[in-house]
Amino acid sequence: MQQRLVIFTTDDGGEVAIQVADDDSSPGAAPPGVTMRGMPTGRVVERTQRSLDEVLEHARPAVGALLRQVRQQPDAPDEFEVEFGIQVSLEVGAYIAAASSTANFRVTMRWLSREN
Repeated sequence: MQQRLVIFTTDDGGEVAIQVADDDSSPGAAPPGVTMRGMPTGRVVERTQRSLDEVLEHARPAVGALLRQVRQQPDAPDEFEVEFGIQVSLEVGAYIAAASSTANFRVTMRWLSREN
């Protein structure tokens, strides 16, 4: 399997190259809006029209749902921490990956009680 690197833009105009998790890396298999360029190292570098912010938006509902569920418990903790991975895919955007798996982003979030 070839290594696929995708160049995303951010909403503030920056660019970042990310290795994507898509298994189908055969020539001509690029999703719409992606420009492919082969490299002698066996890597395929692609530029996408989707912004990184747009792709990461796909992971937001999972974080919100988890936070709501914990806060609604009668014995909700004063503080809790969640660690998860975010894997980037051209076909589905970003998705939550198991914390022990390889991920593009490993995120640790901490919420403190807002009660005084």
